[in-house]
Amino acid sequence: MRRRLLQSLVPMVVVLAIFAAVPLANYIATSTSRTLFLSRSNDADWFATMAESPLQSGDIASLRELAVRYHQLYSTPVFVVDVDRRVIATSRSGVDVKEPDLEKALNSTLAGRLPTEPPALWPWRSGEMVVARPVVNNGRVLGAAVLRVPTESAREKVQNGLLLLLGGLLISIGAVVVGIVRPVTRWVLRPLNDLDNATHQVTRGALDTRVSTDGRAPELRRLGDSFNSMALSLHQARQREREFVADASHQLRTPLTSARIHIEGLSRLSPTARFALSDIDRLGRIVQRLSRLAGSDRPGDAEGNEEPLDLAQAVKERLVGWKAVYAADDLELIIGEMVPGGVASELEVDDILDVLLDNASKYGAPPVEVSVLRDGTEVVLSVRDHGLGLGSRDLKKVGERFWRSAHHREMPGTGLGLAIVRSEAARVGGRVVARPPIGGGLVIEVRVPLIDDYDV
Repeated sequence: MRRRLLQSLVPMVVVLAIFAAVPLANYIATSTSRTLFLSRSNDADWFATMAESPLQSGDIASLRELAVRYHQLYSTPVFVVDVDRRVIATSRSGVDVKEPDLEKALNSTLAGRLPTEPPALWPWRSGEMVVARPVVNNGRVLGAAVLRVPTESAREKVQNGLLLLLGGLLISIGAVVVGIVRPVTRWVLRPLNDLDNATHQVTRGALDTRVSTDGRAPELRRLGDSFNSMALSLHQARQREREFVADASHQLRTPLTSARIHIEGLSRLSPTARFALSDIDRLGRIVQRLSRLAGSDRPGDAEGNEEPLDLAQAVKERLVGWKAVYAADDLELIIGEMVPGGVASELEVDDILDVLLDNASKYGAPPVEVSVLRDGTEVVLSVRDHGLGLGSRDLKKVGERFWRSAHHREMPGTGLGLAIVRSEAARVGGRVVARPPIGGGLVIEVRVPLIDDYDV
């Protein structure tokens, strides 16, 4: 917005400067022209006085000599004509009194009219200045003395003056822009900049940020009040959310602890009970994360400070319960190679494995094979089934929200399972890859970064 405001104000300053500069430029040109005309008019008056006697007596030798000397000294041709416009004396030959400029000047001078001021000397024009004075005796016009004044040096002087004016104009525009326009622009936009900075603070989570509305235009005060009301509403909503999460997590701790105690007694007798016990533990971890989200736990308990998780060990522990589930449905679950590898502790291995194994049992065909391998800087959790698989076009859409293959749309499901897996992997910098294996079926790989310093 600052650029657009400057783009509006700077042309206005330029236009005003041009309006101020045009009269100054005209003054420079007309002043130089007037000065040259007046100085040469004095010389023409002197020649008119010197020509009075020769025009009466006819002795023009001395007058011709004066004209030649003046021409040599000032590089200005001079000639004298009588009342019939015959050239009596000249500093150079070839004078044509019928030239438009000469004829106009002689018509005015011989008629006894006052001389008119010559036009301004602009650098892009050319030509000589004609200065004529009447030769008069007792009120009777005897002839005229005419000077053809070169204007090159005068036009060069005007050009230099215009260049100086242009330079001063540019400096003035720059000074006005820097000294006035930019400060005014900053002053006008300061409330909006404050609002923009406050908005960025709110987006970073500083919901207690407010903007000042004192001493500002009514429109900006209303905008600031609206922003403060919005920020206050967000702050209150976040507080209510934290209070709800803190209360809910606190209330869930006791029944989860009681349920775990009861199931622990059964876990020694039944693998399914151990599977349920792992679910109770997972619920406990969810409650812990909710507590941390609500800010009720100490900062030192943040998940980012926990030890790396051995993905292979976590998968093997979760597969204990799933083997019982697959066996109950007469499905074959093969545990393949399990290579230890450290991954981020916040990776929800149980959630990911539950989705992949549930999809493989519903949409694929046995046997289903699970393995954990290392591939360079990644640890790969792989689940393969031997079903119909997916086409190349469908493989590109795996993990999109609410997407389901055309072969599986009649089966129950929401199309969110693999989207959740992809989101969980991305949360720790990982990714999900779907590919057709040799021999048919489908392989879903969850690839997450390997923690190098993990001690196997």
